Amino acid sequence: MPAVPNSPFLSSHGPSLRAAALAPILRHFGDRQADLDRILRQRGLDPAAVQDPYAVIPLTAYLTVFEDAARLAKDPVLGARLGRRIGPADLGPNGLLMIQSGTMRRGLDRFRRNLASFQNGTESRLVEDGPQAAFSYQLNRPDAVAWPQDAAFSMSCLCHMIRTAFDPRWSPEEIHFIHAPSPRPDVLERLFRAPVRFGQSANRVIFDARALDRVHRAEDTALIAVIKRHVADLILTEDTDTSLSDRVGLVVSRSLGQRPVTLDSVARELGLAPRSLQRHLAAEGTSLRRIVQAHRERIVATQLDTPGTSLKAVAQSLGYSDGTVFWRAYRGWTGHAPSKRTLS
Repeated sequence: MPAVPNSPFLSSHGPSLRAAALAPILRHFGDRQADLDRILRQRGLDPAAVQDPYAVIPLTAYLTVFEDAARLAKDPVLGARLGRRIGPADLGPNGLLMIQSGTMRRGLDRFRRNLASFQNGTESRLVEDGPQAAFSYQLNRPDAVAWPQDAAFSMSCLCHMIRTAFDPRWSPEEIHFIHAPSPRPDVLERLFRAPVRFGQSANRVIFDARALDRVHRAEDTALIAVIKRHVADLILTEDTDTSLSDRVGLVVSRSLGQRPVTLDSVARELGLAPRSLQRHLAAEGTSLRRIVQAHRERIVATQLDTPGTSLKAVAQSLGYSDGTVFWRAYRGWTGHAPSKRTLS
């Protein structure tokens, strides 16, 4: 298949994604097109041009439009609802690769590896820890916590695609979000068919790892090769430099509370020697300890906004062995103990 021509929205700077990501929003507001067009124009998008699913739009514009759309719909869980309505074609050839995959592991791995054909400025990982597996999704930006609709949509879309491609009865064990609690956690839990936790280190879907290698179909290798060739033509490049401390932050955020975060483990994931990682971070004026500390403080600040949050749950989110260890650490950061009014 020929490469897709450059879109008029395509910029050589900053993260971007295909306009296909807007398709669920466009369909949802089909009877309120004028209101949605106004939002699109306010964010610098041409309502006519975004009808082309291969057009390229700035990621920031998309994120803002999604939040605007939720306010317009007066629906705080709009992203999660729309994720359940997406079809493989909405994700382009990447979605088609998933439904052609013989196992969930292959489908998720292909989806992760080829995500840049649909959007950049994001990162996803599949991590196994004993009987559990976790698929995480992160925006590579410091204000990632500010975009709950995109996070809910991405996690909901992933769950829906797993059910579509592999098992309609499948359900995750937990859903994690980095942002503050939703006004309607009950609706989210019903939509995801699983407990939902907020103020976590990463947006992730946690599920039974045994589901990864169940064979659901024989793969059509010739068809998959054709789709992969098309995916390669669609890769979006990003002309930005990511600092080492930012890359370390991404590793920390998806690991915290899931597995130990050590200098050796982070260096190994980044393909660096531990001493080299220390030296480069020092040159940027920081250290692994400071980065981990910053993430822990952000998580605590988010979770303390939720009355009744248990000490054990906060400790687990931060990677501490128990509530007592967290209690002492918190006092070391702030000089006082966590509020008894807030923590149960």
